[in-house]
Amino acid sequence: MKTEKLIPTIWFCKEDNEKNKLNWFTYELACKFYEYIKESQKKPVVNWKAKKSNQQIADFCAYFAKRVKRRILDKTKMDIDGVQIEESFIRDYYHMITRGESNAILEVAGNSYGDLLETCVVCPVRCLEEMFIYCELFDRYESRR
Repeated sequence: MKTEKLIPTIWFCKEDNEKNKLNWFTYELACKFYEYIKESQKKPVVNWKAKKSNQQIADFCAYFAKRVKRRILDKTKMDIDGVQIEESFIRDYYHMITRGESNAILEVAGNSYGDLLETCVVCPVRCLEEMFIYCELFDRYESRR
């Protein structure tokens, strides 16, 4: 099943005024995180995935991306360097996760976030530079459905 069907854009913008570039970045992060988790061959991640359906993993990735979005907003408001992704983002969602699984998933999350940021450098949309500008990508995506 395609990531787009598991993680719908509507989870990131319910109203037209929420169709901004930051929410598009958040959607892209959720999809990237999902792909990285699905591709991971790290034993703790493989063990964790074995206990979850694809939809449960997708739901978690969307939640996680929204937590990162809050950190991006905090960074902007407080003029802090970098965005810190914390283990609590995982433990708040999955209380019974092992330390090894949590650490491995956190590493996968950091890698997916870092790779998405590298893509952002050359992307003409400039989501993180123009966070609150209307993003037509939501409309284009919806029209393809």
